[in-house]
Amino acid sequence: MKTLTLYLATLCLCFTACKKIISIDTDNAAAQMVIEANITDQLADQQIKITKSVGYSDQSVYPKVSGASVTVTDSKGVSYLFTEKSPGLYVNRMKGVPGLTYNLQVNAENKNYTATAVMPKTVKLDSVGVVSNTFFGKELKTAAAYLADPSSEANYYHFYLYVNGLLSKRIYVNDDRLTNGNKLRLQLYYEENDDDDEGLKTGDKVSVEMECIDANVFKYWYALSQQSGRGPNQGTTPSNPTSNISNNALGYFSAHTYQQISITAP
Repeated sequence: MKTLTLYLATLCLCFTACKKIISIDTDNAAAQMVIEANITDQLADQQIKITKSVGYSDQSVYPKVSGASVTVTDSKGVSYLFTEKSPGLYVNRMKGVPGLTYNLQVNAENKNYTATAVMPKTVKLDSVGVVSNTFFGKELKTAAAYLADPSSEANYYHFYLYVNGLLSKRIYVNDDRLTNGNKLRLQLYYEENDDDDEGLKTGDKVSVEMECIDANVFKYWYALSQQSGRGPNQGTTPSNPTSNISNNALGYFSAHTYQQISITAP
């Protein structure tokens, strides 16, 4: 009995000795320029948003950057000057051309930022449908995008999924590294919030937007997709995805084609 009592006392002492208070340093990093720039093949007000990052302990209100000089030039030498429509939002009504290279130049707060993006050829989004899957005896309806991937080149796709007007929180990207030249059915699992994925319901209004993007922009969206919308213990350690914009700016510059199809879930 004395031996057992001594053993338990020693065990308790070991557990007590292993306790350690860990202090996490959450000092705020210096603010960085954040540029979100999109050029599409649609005649529309193309938008470039410029803000600044905030510290870890700050509220998620990102300061808008006004007074910037923003220009986009294509590989044919045509330049487009973007004017500030509202604080931090710069626009130009133009239409991008697949196959051309676009160069972004931003001067903001006495610093220059540049980026290059190639607008890929259009890959047709053939249709959008709804497929049923069974998980642990439960049926789950999922939106699916159908397209024929060309075999002559590498292709990269980025999707947005809207259900009843609400944007899904998931990030959808795909490349054809393993499916080059195949007919594709890409399932887009709907996620209304981070904890629950109930799938689609009959009568839901489903809208799918597809962008054909270049390799650098794919890397940006793919890195984000690995960090979000994947459930507990399924993502990677959060970090800033690699930007294609110079001078340590965050964000991306994308020149892409755009298509959209809407259906009602059966």
